Amino acid sequence: MRFNRKVIVIVLGVAVVLALILAIWMPYNTTISNMDFSVDDSNGNYHFEVNEKLNFALNDSLDYGDRDMIWYMGNGDTIKRVSNVFYKYKEKGKYMVTLSVDDKYKISKYIEVISLPKKKAKDSIARIYGADVGYVGEELVFSSYGPGIDSWYWEFGETGTVDAYEGQVVYIYKTPGMYNVKLKTNTSKYPVAHRIQILPLFEAIEEAEQLDSLSMAQEDIKKRLQTIADASIGNNRDYYRSLRHIENQYTCNDADEVIVVINGARYNDLYSYCQGLHHLEGKGEKTVIISEVAIDTFKCLKKIKVTQSLINP
Repeated sequence: MRFNRKVIVIVLGVAVVLALILAIWMPYNTTISNMDFSVDDSNGNYHFEVNEKLNFALNDSLDYGDRDMIWYMGNGDTIKRVSNVFYKYKEKGKYMVTLSVDDKYKISKYIEVISLPKKKAKDSIARIYGADVGYVGEELVFSSYGPGIDSWYWEFGETGTVDAYEGQVVYIYKTPGMYNVKLKTNTSKYPVAHRIQILPLFEAIEEAEQLDSLSMAQEDIKKRLQTIADASIGNNRDYYRSLRHIENQYTCNDADEVIVVINGARYNDLYSYCQGLHHLEGKGEKTVIISEVAIDTFKCLKKIKVTQSLINP
């Protein structure tokens, strides 16, 4: 009995000592097992760049007290500090950053440092993107975007004042004429300009035409195409008036979907066909004759069959 009691006392003593050791060691070990750090870039574009100040920060740093910490930056540099360091890499590449605590607990992460291309001076110049020719009452879209631009001041030349303040705007001219569109931005000293010609609406006699039959519509389209073919290359007025007439009268404002079949064998979209008719075949040693136009409907048509020929003048 006395032997058993001694054994029991010894076992209990050992258990108490082990319990004390675990009580002291486990919180310390748990904190270390959850050790982690984050890396943040200073310009907020989510890239780690050459010569950019990067912030390496230990998560839950208050849990680490006065432990000895060493940051190994992956390029031979080391930083002895507590929980928060700033560092700039001089060269691009992949680096393994390691944080060592008490020279016993370590955590590592790979980061990639990149070198962004330098912006050329010309890339910072504001430019206006928009049509060169438009019509009275037409919704015309103008846009301009560039590095560092965050304010726009548009003048469309009709009102004499600033008309819009966004990067992309829609403007409707009320009067025909030649206008100088001006744009001033926060990155430019002087406004940039864009010329646009605004044409009038169709003449009253054209607006009053009532095309109440398929044959009349075919003859009308034939006349417009012949006008495009006969117009000189510099005569954009007749070209655009005839094209817009076909577009507005017969395509339900969906001219992009209209197919032109030439002499039963060749195919083009309406815009490409009219442009080729005007610039490529209408002038020079040969002349285009539009002899026949056939359509299935004059309301929202999708196909125009054209019979044409080239003759020597």
